[in-house]
Amino acid sequence: MSIRVLLIAPILAGLLTGCVTNHQRYGWGTYDPSLYAYYKDPTREAALAESLAAIISTADSHHALVPPGIYAEYGYLQLQQGKNTVAVDLFKQEESHWPESKVFMDRMIKVASTTTPKSATK
Repeated sequence: MSIRVLLIAPILAGLLTGCVTNHQRYGWGTYDPSLYAYYKDPTREAALAESLAAIISTADSHHALVPPGIYAEYGYLQLQQGKNTVAVDLFKQEESHWPESKVFMDRMIKVASTTTPKSATK
């Protein structure tokens, strides 16, 4: 009986391994490399913003979920550029897609609504 177990166990393990898939729930696009490049060189902000916009548009075109935090991060970049109304819209989208972010997004919406856009201060 132990010989049967020794023969069946590797076959069963091989069959079970074949059933594993590498399916990702969200399409992250080039988020990781562009975020890393931005952290190393903050002048690469435009590349990060482009990457975030591409992730959002790809998810929208495929009727998929935008990964968590993407709307918020893109909104924060917009806020840094003085595009407060765009930032508020993105923060609201993050909040509607990811209700667990409500407290933080409400605070970010408040900040974006009360700060003066950069372009108005120049």
